[in-house]
Amino acid sequence: MKIVTCCKVVPNEEEIKVLPSRELSMEGASYKISQYDLNALESGKQLAAATAGTMTALSIGQTAVLESSKIRKDILSRGADDLSLVIDDGHAFSDSLETAKTIAEALKAIGDYDVVLCGMGSNDLYSQEVGVQVGTLLGLPTLNNVTAITASGDSVLTVERTLENEVETLEVTLPAVLSVSSEINVPAVPSMREIMKAGKKPVNELSITADITPSTEMTEQLAPEQQERRQEIIEGDNEEAVAALISFLKKEGF
Repeated sequence: MKIVTCCKVVPNEEEIKVLPSRELSMEGASYKISQYDLNALESGKQLAAATAGTMTALSIGQTAVLESSKIRKDILSRGADDLSLVIDDGHAFSDSLETAKTIAEALKAIGDYDVVLCGMGSNDLYSQEVGVQVGTLLGLPTLNNVTAITASGDSVLTVERTLENEVETLEVTLPAVLSVSSEINVPAVPSMREIMKAGKKPVNELSITADITPSTEMTEQLAPEQQERRQEIIEGDNEEAVAALISFLKKEGF
């Protein structure tokens, strides 16, 4: 089985600065694989092992992000046999449909695949739309919120979706696009051997010529107003402390 796993590289949220104007500054922030896509990579690795298959990792973005050898090795150390990249400095890929169109065209360039895996969202935008849009653009069976995947044959997967009050079990004919939940697994930390092997795996840069004009435009991105954390200490016995806490909360309008 040939698996393609999409993974987004995002700024480390702990290093993003909020300016006095409430704008976000990415200057100086390092990059990492989106946490939700780590689940997708782990799912792809497990499925490839169960089916004696292969996994291609696919990422799109700008030169400053994807030319990093550290990022490439990090992706390849997580079970991928090779890495395909679409590097385009002319697009910010902050629009889910723009991203989905690019992924769809990249998959056409890759050509042969049985299943496409995506994370449910991304650390930066978390639109939860890209996987569904990719499947729609390609005209393939598409499922999101997938919490378990089992190979049932060469062309069928058994998939579980955990909903609010029930678990669905579905059979999906391949090829298909699946967006996995963060509940599907706990991503393994790559071993030193896997990290060393990653440097020798092939990296392919794909050329996309299709129109990927954004469908929306981000006009402003502001952080909430920053406030100093308050620390109120309530002293007294249990009943007195509870009464004081209730009085304080009422006073604050809660």
